[in-house]
Amino acid sequence: MKRNIIFNAFYTIGIVVSIVGLKWAYTAQNYPVMGVLVATALLFLYLKINIVKEVRNGIKEKENQYNASIKDKTN
Repeated sequence: MKRNIIFNAFYTIGIVVSIVGLKWAYTAQNYPVMGVLVATALLFLYLKINIVKEVRNGIKEKENQYNASIKDKTN
C-alpha cells in the first residue's frame, strides 16, 4: 500500500511538471517539446488512474475479508 501511495505522489508531480512545462513551451512556441509534454502528461494520467483503481480494489477486498471474518465469528 505504501508503494502505491509513493507512486501516486510521483504521478501527481509528473502531471504538474508536465502542465507547467506545457505552459512554458506554449509561450516559447516550442511545439515539439509541447508534443512530448502532452504525451508524458497523458502517460502519467493513465498510470495514476490505474493505480487508483488498484487501490480501490484492494480496499474492497480487505473490507470483504473483514466482513466475512465477522460473519464467521458470529455464527
